[in-house]
Amino acid sequence: MKQNSKARYLNTSIVGGFTCSLLSAVFSSSIATAETEIRGNVSAQLQGFTATAIHEADHDVNGSIAAEAEIYTPFGDGNRFITITPFLRVDQHDDERTHVDLREFLYTQAADDWEFKVGLGQIFWGVAESRNPVDIINQQDQVESLASSAKLGQPMINATLIKDWGNISAFILPGFRERTLVGEDGRPRLPIIINADDALYESDDEEQHIDFALRYSTILQEWDLGLSYFNGTRREPLLISNDNGATLQPFYIQMEQIGIDLQATLESWLLKAELVHQSGDLIEDHVESVVGFEYSFYGVAESAVDIGIVAEHLWDQRDDSPPLLQNDLLLGLRFALNDEQSSEALIGILGDLDGGGQQLSLEASRRIGNSLKISADAAVWMGTEEADPLHALRNEDYVQIEIAYFF
Repeated sequence: MKQNSKARYLNTSIVGGFTCSLLSAVFSSSIATAETEIRGNVSAQLQGFTATAIHEADHDVNGSIAAEAEIYTPFGDGNRFITITPFLRVDQHDDERTHVDLREFLYTQAADDWEFKVGLGQIFWGVAESRNPVDIINQQDQVESLASSAKLGQPMINATLIKDWGNISAFILPGFRERTLVGEDGRPRLPIIINADDALYESDDEEQHIDFALRYSTILQEWDLGLSYFNGTRREPLLISNDNGATLQPFYIQMEQIGIDLQATLESWLLKAELVHQSGDLIEDHVESVVGFEYSFYGVAESAVDIGIVAEHLWDQRDDSPPLLQNDLLLGLRFALNDEQSSEALIGILGDLDGGGQQLSLEASRRIGNSLKISADAAVWMGTEEADPLHALRNEDYVQIEIAYFF
């Protein structure tokens, strides 16, 4: 076990190396015909908490502003391009949530049957609604929210072979990103402070460990199939108690993961499954899965409204030190109004089948005109007892409103 006292943000040598690679690609290309496209958004967010925290963060209201841009520059005949996606958030209370990241700084070269990428990139694998255990390439930007789908840019070299029988992608990942975590003054969070600035590593290479991944994907009639393999630093840290239990310290271990994801569209049915097997010297060999479906009612009551029923079961094989989502069921309703404003909403309840409480959540959004979008999110934790892991969030119920301007 090795301790890392460095800043957890992206190692400067990695940034420098990949920046040089990208700049070299740019200047070796013919840029006379380059036409740069810029799009993005700026947003204002307001969070309101319904109860006083049981930890040091004593605010009930929190505001923040954020900005993200995507800069796209093609070169030559258009089969080579660079994508740069910077992100910034400034938070009223949480210094850890105030952060800057390069979501992407990626050079791509494509041909009929292959594609090559180098730089900071974003990759998504998975089909499930509640959780994506196969999605292993990028680190979570968890200061965005506890259940955030936001990701940090991952240094990568990626080559993909594209054939009629499927696609094969190989990844070299020369650099690890530590998970961003809510700070002492942030909400919602656990009562115990996580000391994210002082992470531990199983590997002596720490955040410079080189990871590897492979993925095969294909379409078999109605089925979308993905098979994946990963060898490297586990993105989700173990949390080790120290300072007599006053704080938790992230510990990043080495692991191998084999994964499969399946999705089938059968008329109104959407069937989904993700399964992974994880193993390593410091982790119990185990299987994790998310299996479920979505059934859609189209044109309800002869209107334009579609309603979908979502159901997923989350399972983890481990008995020793079981994770939070070991035997849980998600039930939800998805509403799509199919109007000019793209109004939609998802309401769901995630319940522990072993009696550990429930989380009720809401996500909704609607466009205002051509450039504005308003979003609402809410989470409520209920039905927990003192021994339940979710009991630590009993006073962290919140409602969040965000208005974004797109350009």
